[in-house]
Amino acid sequence: MDEENFYSFIDSRLLYLLNQLGSRIDIRNYCTIKNDIIRNRKLQIGGIEELVVQISKALMPVGYEKIILKYILPSIEFAQKHFLYPFDDAKTTLEFLSKNFRLLLIDNQDNKISRTLKFYNLDKYFDCCILPDMARDPNKKIFKLILNMLKINSKEAILIGDRLDTHLLMANKLEIITILLSHSPFNIQVPRNQNELPTLTLNKLSELPDTISAINQN
Repeated sequence: MDEENFYSFIDSRLLYLLNQLGSRIDIRNYCTIKNDIIRNRKLQIGGIEELVVQISKALMPVGYEKIILKYILPSIEFAQKHFLYPFDDAKTTLEFLSKNFRLLLIDNQDNKISRTLKFYNLDKYFDCCILPDMARDPNKKIFKLILNMLKINSKEAILIGDRLDTHLLMANKLEIITILLSHSPFNIQVPRNQNELPTLTLNKLSELPDTISAINQN
């Protein structure tokens, strides 16, 4: 998903709301705090609502985060409808991959990716979707259940994601090939250990077909 305009809109609305409630912070300091939260793994689920809460906690007195979240929810819903959309190469990439592989989507708690895929009729390319409760707490047991469900072993699977500290971390522990997509708000994360190092890093979805084909040939 192309989330750039989505996050830009939420950032502007949240910054305005924080200042209205007395924070007195400019966009530069706001971005410093936001990036610190993302970079230092202060998000468990990674959804926009959790990010809003964590930013609010860092800047406002205790309890204000609930008020801020309540007021910004309509803006989040608006942004999900109008500023969240697939990358231009998403459809052709998914068409190719779905013809050659079984695709499984792991979404987080807010389900914004699943809803957007459905809106653009891209959900048809996926065999199934992992429920939010499973997606927010990745562990070896869950990944092994996924592999058993697909009737494959770890050597036959490839995990594609944008966060080092959740699914890529756990997939690496199971020796699953991992591909990091760098066009994401989480691209400021730096690997902290060997298990957070992706097998490959790609900048565009359109690079996936050739990359995966090359992996399979090896």
